[in-house]
Amino acid sequence: MKIKESCAVGLFAFLGGISRYLIGLGFNSSGGFPYGTLAVNLIGAFCLPFLMRYIIGHYHLNDQLALAIGTGFFGAFTTFSSFSVDALRLLQSHQLAAFGWYLGISLIGGVACSLLADYWAVKLLSKHGEVQVVK
Repeated sequence: MKIKESCAVGLFAFLGGISRYLIGLGFNSSGGFPYGTLAVNLIGAFCLPFLMRYIIGHYHLNDQLALAIGTGFFGAFTTFSSFSVDALRLLQSHQLAAFGWYLGISLIGGVACSLLADYWAVKLLSKHGEVQVVK
């Protein structure tokens, strides 16, 4: 076990989890719709690919910091398990329209955010004449 990397991932996971919690507090679950979970997952779907493509490439972050931010912070910040439970709750409470919107916005929106982030990162790296590296 790599103690240094594990501690870094743990510290960043703490920060990511706290950030997710605080953002979630800012959203009311109007009618049971999980706006907080949706928001953090879409934010994470944008930020993680941007980080992996641009920030690491432009600022040449070391592998340990990239691991701590990617796996630690964003692993705790975004949440597939909460997404799944929220979707199940909408389905079980017969909120079929909300269920469909939640799935659609989460899945299509998440992929769209990732594509947009990667596109933007590539454009910025090209503007600086830098190599486009994905770790």
